[in-house]
Amino acid sequence: MAPSCRFYAKRFPQVDEVIMVNVRSIAEMGAYVSLLEYNNIEGMILLSELSRRRIRSINKLIRVGRNECVVVIRVDEEKGYIDLSKRRVSQEEMAQCEEKFAKAKAVNSILRHVAHLLEYQHDEQLEDLYVRTAWAFDDEKPGSAYEMFKKAVSKPPSTGQVPVASSNNVYIEVACYGYEGIDAVKGALRKGLALTTEDMPIKINLIAPPLYVMTTQTLERTEGVLLLQKAINAIKEDIEEGGGVFNVQMAPKVVTDTEEMELAKQLEKLEAANREVDGDDDYDEEETK
Repeated sequence: MAPSCRFYAKRFPQVDEVIMVNVRSIAEMGAYVSLLEYNNIEGMILLSELSRRRIRSINKLIRVGRNECVVVIRVDEEKGYIDLSKRRVSQEEMAQCEEKFAKAKAVNSILRHVAHLLEYQHDEQLEDLYVRTAWAFDDEKPGSAYEMFKKAVSKPPSTGQVPVASSNNVYIEVACYGYEGIDAVKGALRKGLALTTEDMPIKINLIAPPLYVMTTQTLERTEGVLLLQKAINAIKEDIEEGGGVFNVQMAPKVVTDTEEMELAKQLEKLEAANREVDGDDDYDEEETK
């Protein structure tokens, strides 16, 4: 397995820090999440910290597999307990968190690629690389590691350019008006998600029925587009076998950082609008995975 490392020098987040997490499971007490910037250590969002409003449908507020911006409200480093809140995060803090995460993730992608080229086998080796590069830059000026690597990539040395992970997406329409209905759509989308890999994870988000956006990130742009095309074929074959309809609205393409951030903002707005309008519905198709 490829070595991994947290994004920042500190091993645990600080109280009041807004971070990005991925929801792993939902229990009676709340939601268990992985802290994406801290090498996937576990944290918990209590049910009372999900929303300021009365919770009528938990699926409208949080979904397994979805990334969420949350704020740290308690940290016990000795026991490893980290309590988090989603309801206390403002829209402005959410946007700042998304931008910070995107930049830190780009730095992480570069250093993991370097670790691969150097044939690193252990997490300690990647952490040492962080100490000698990204964290050293951030010690001098917080957040400067991204700018330093961005400058290095824009002016590559004679040995060749260090690649940066790029995002690829495709807009597809998937629908079934027969007996199977939404179950047929969900089943078809899972066929596409089944092609995800550790290096090229696939995500599918609902824009507005029947329009979805399917995305992946990879260091190899061509491979990312090819993977999305395979996922398209798998979804098309499955939904049409079930009597549904399929259409590619916009072919797979590489997207810029600006386009990616705009898409994230659009999805967040749609999610917020969906919660306002349809708060009693137990089914949320905002994110398929």
